[in-house]
Amino acid sequence: MSRRAALRQLLLVLQLAMLPTATPGREVVLGKAGDTAELPCHGSSGKNEGFSWKHSSTLKILEYGRSFPVRGASRLKHRVETKQNLWDQGSYPLIIKDLEVADSGVYFCEVAGKTREVELLVFDVTAKWDTGRSSSSNIRLLQGQRLTLTVEGPSGSSPSVQWKGPGNKSKGSGQSLSLSGLELQDSGTWTCTISQNQETAVFHINILVLAFQKVSNTVYTKEGDQVEFSFPLSFEDENLSGELRWQAEGAPSSLLWSSFVLENRKLSVKELHVPKLQLKESLPLSFILSQASSRYAGSGTLTLSLAKGTLQREVNLVVMRVTKSKNNLTCEVLGPTSPELTLSLNLEEQAAKISKRQKLVLVMDPEGGTWQCLLSDKDKVLLASKIEGVVPT
Repeated sequence: MSRRAALRQLLLVLQLAMLPTATPGREVVLGKAGDTAELPCHGSSGKNEGFSWKHSSTLKILEYGRSFPVRGASRLKHRVETKQNLWDQGSYPLIIKDLEVADSGVYFCEVAGKTREVELLVFDVTAKWDTGRSSSSNIRLLQGQRLTLTVEGPSGSSPSVQWKGPGNKSKGSGQSLSLSGLELQDSGTWTCTISQNQETAVFHINILVLAFQKVSNTVYTKEGDQVEFSFPLSFEDENLSGELRWQAEGAPSSLLWSSFVLENRKLSVKELHVPKLQLKESLPLSFILSQASSRYAGSGTLTLSLAKGTLQREVNLVVMRVTKSKNNLTCEVLGPTSPELTLSLNLEEQAAKISKRQKLVLVMDPEGGTWQCLLSDKDKVLLASKIEGVVPT
């Protein structure tokens, strides 16, 4: 071997000798974007040894010699720290705050001439809908909108992903979950469980579907009674404007009954075109009609305009009217009714004289006494009204 070749070999041996010895195996840490990750590194207990953390084996992140930790000139400079109170226990963790998917990679801890490798895998769950996207864990969308949740992670990762909806109901697996036509029951906490290398990260996504609560959209009342139209919402802290339009039965078009705004949870009326109509000042959203009349029987549409879009709810008013003349009693219902409903007229505690699937019943020359008119859905009475029969003269 020539002198020059021997010298080159000697230099190579010296360079290799100066490199820290890598320990077998590599720890894997799973992190969530926006959270904090702790990368472990252990030396000898009871010794306060110098250590350093590097990324990709060359980029220095954090180093401690004899005085205090020094941060390297990496993009993590302002997001890393360690736990100095653990050094005497032989623990030299690297704490990375405000994690990003780009922080993923292999980190090297050098202590006592040895290198420990830790692989950090940072994942994120992003939400995308018709008009935008977000990585926030709190999502608010209108009923009917489409939502897609997607797991984003480092290149080359192949995690197992499981999705669960409110009530811990399984919703499938895979990198993405699509929810078409959001409904009120989709509101709640969704979980995304990501697993790789026997490590697990769990994301919690809170979804609030902005919608009307499920209540009956038909109000039954007797003529002259007070009636309330209630429109409870799944939310209270969204500013909005709204209007209630009404189309009486048989009318060619609808009329504006009221317009209003909701700001900072306070309701205020802008327009009111029905004298006996009042908007409640506090939520839930309700209108009170102090005296129902057959001329109000019909259908209305409540429209709410929010920053995210529009919500609409239909409401029906069915009014029962009972009248008597010299020789007959009449009971009728006005407004949209199902053809399955039954209208009956009979003396109290007696079988029905007339029972029909119609909107009007008539008794000629009724007996004296108290008569009652019933609007029923099978065995359920929806409306009842009483009137005294005509006493023969």
